[in-house]
Amino acid sequence: MNTWALVAFAFWALFLRYLPQILNFLRLQRFAKTLPGPSVGELIANVKKGEILNWLKELRERHGPVFRIWLGKDLMVMFSDPEDVRQLLGNNALLYKSRNYRLLEPWLGKGLLTNGGESWHRRRKLLTPGFHFRILSEFKEPMEENCRILVSRLKERANGEAFDIYPYITLFALDAICETAMGIKKHAQLQSDSEYVKAVQTICRVMHKQSFSFWQRLNIFFKYTEMGKERDGALRVLHDETNRVIRLRREQLLKEREQQKQKEKEQEKENEDKAEENDVGGKRRLAFLDMLLLTQLEGGAELSDVDIREEVDTFMFEGHDTTSSAIAFALSLLSKHAEVQQRAYEEARDLEGREKESMPYLEAIIKETLRLYPSVPFFSRQVLEDMQVGKHTVPKGASINCLIYMLHRDPVNFPDPERFDPDRFYLNEKQMHPFAFAAFSAGPRNCIGQKFAMLELKCSLSSLLRSYQFMPDKDHQPIPLAELVMKSGNGVRLSIKPRRLN
Repeated sequence: MNTWALVAFAFWALFLRYLPQILNFLRLQRFAKTLPGPSVGELIANVKKGEILNWLKELRERHGPVFRIWLGKDLMVMFSDPEDVRQLLGNNALLYKSRNYRLLEPWLGKGLLTNGGESWHRRRKLLTPGFHFRILSEFKEPMEENCRILVSRLKERANGEAFDIYPYITLFALDAICETAMGIKKHAQLQSDSEYVKAVQTICRVMHKQSFSFWQRLNIFFKYTEMGKERDGALRVLHDETNRVIRLRREQLLKEREQQKQKEKEQEKENEDKAEENDVGGKRRLAFLDMLLLTQLEGGAELSDVDIREEVDTFMFEGHDTTSSAIAFALSLLSKHAEVQQRAYEEARDLEGREKESMPYLEAIIKETLRLYPSVPFFSRQVLEDMQVGKHTVPKGASINCLIYMLHRDPVNFPDPERFDPDRFYLNEKQMHPFAFAAFSAGPRNCIGQKFAMLELKCSLSSLLRSYQFMPDKDHQPIPLAELVMKSGNGVRLSIKPRRLN
C-alpha cells in the first residue's frame, strides 16, 4: 500500500512540476488551430525529398503570408509580409533565438549568433567597434591581395570549359576572414583542399538534417549515431583550427606589446595620433579577435578562453560561408545576364581602387542576388510573452519565423519576383517597402558584419569582373538548399575566359 502511495505521489509531483508546460502547450495547440498550415506527414515527406524551400514557397502561395508549422512539439509561426517583418525585427522583446538554434551550441556555444538577452547585448556592444568603418578601411588591402590570389588561381580554368567555381570562392573567403578579422594568414587558397571548409560543409549538412528530424532533435543518444559521430569529427577539426588561430594571434599580440614597450623606452611619442597608430605594433588593426584578446589581457571584461573561442567560431563560420554563397550566386546570375555583367564590368573598371566608395550598380547586383538567394533564408525568435503581430496574438512558448526567402518574393514589392533585375535596387529602391528586403536582418539583431560583407563582396566581384568574362553552363541551374547558409546543392557551374581590356 505504501509503495502505491509513493508511486501516486511521484506521479502527482511530476504532474504539478510540468503542469505549466502542459497548459502552455494546450494554449499553443488552440492558437495553432486558428492558422493554416501543413500536416506533420507533409513536413516529413518534403524533408525526405530535400525540397524545403520549394515547399515553403508552395505553403506561402497556398496559405498566404502567415501560416504555422509544427516541428515536433515546437510551434513555428511563419511571417513573410513586410509590415509584419518590420514589427518583428524592430521588437526589443524578441532578442532570444528559437529553440532550433540550440542545435548549433555544440559548435558555436553561446556566441553572438546563438546567445540572447543581456549577455548577448554586452557582447554585441563589445564587438561593434571592431566593425567601424575606419577599421574596415584597413581591411581593403588584405582583401585585395587575396582577390589577386583568387584571380591567379582561376587562370587554370580560363579556357571556356565549364567548372564549379564554388570551391575557389570558399577558400578565398576563408583566407579573407582569417587575415582581416582574425589577423592571421591562413593561405587556404594555396592548398589543393581545406579540411576546415570540408568540416563546415559536413556540420551544416548534419545540423540541417537534425533540425528537421523529430527523433534526432530530441535523441539524447544522437552523438552515438553515425550522423552524431560525423558531426563530432567535424567539430574536432573546427575547434582545433579556432584554438590554433586564437593561440597564434595571442602570441603575436603579446610580442607586439613587448615591442611597443621597448619602443616607448627608446623614444617619446611624437603626437597622440602616432601613439594610437602604434598601440599594438605597426599599423593598428583592432579587429574583433584583437579586441577580445586585449579585453581579456587587460581585464576590461570577464572573458574566458571558451567565450573567445565561441565568438571566433561564429565569425569564422559566418564570415566566410555567407560571403561565399553570395559571391558564387552573383557570378552565376551575371554569367546568365551578359548585359548586366557588362554594365557591372564598366563600373568596376571606372572605379578600380575605390571600392570603399559607393558603387551603385554593383551594390544593386549584390542586393538583387541576396534577394533571390538570401544567405540566411529564414531566422526565428523565441516568444517569451504573448505578442500581438498584426491581427494575430502569438502565445508565449511559440517561435516566430521571418521567412526571408518568401519576403523577397513578394510580388507587391518585386513584380515578376523570380526574374533577376538589379534595376529594382538601382532605380526603384526608394519606392519599395523599407522591410521588403532584409537579407542582413534589421533592428537590434541586425548583422554586425554587414559593412564587412559588402566591402568584401564589392572587392571580390569587381576584381573578378575586371579579370574575366563569365559565361553560363547552359545545362546547369543552381539548386538552392536551405542549410545553415543558403547553398547550391549542385555547385555553381560556369565558364570563364580572360577579359580583353577596352
